Amino acid sequence: MNTCAKCIVLDTWAGRRYYAVEVMGETPKKARVRILTPGGVMLPGRRYANCNDIVLVPKHALSELPADAHKVEQGFYDGHIGGFGGTVDAR
Repeated sequence: MNTCAKCIVLDTWAGRRYYAVEVMGETPKKARVRILTPGGVMLPGRRYANCNDIVLVPKHALSELPADAHKVEQGFYDGHIGGFGGTVDAR
C-alpha cells in the first residue's frame, strides 16, 4: 500500500488551517487518512479526531503540504480559554 503525507485544509473563523495527515487509501469521493497532528483535529461537523486516528475525509479537503512549514498546525485550537492543543484543551 502506497502512503503519502498531505494535509487537511479547514477554513475556520481564525483563517485557513493546515493539519498534517497521512493518506492510507482512497474511495471515489473520500480519502482514508491517519491524523499526524499531535493535538488532534476538529473536523467539520464538530467531529474530533485524535492523533493516530484513521478517518474518512472528503478528497476536496486534502492538499499538498504548504511550502511554509510554520503554517502546519501543531494542535487543536478552538479559540476559547487559551487552549492550543496539549494539556489545556478548549473542549
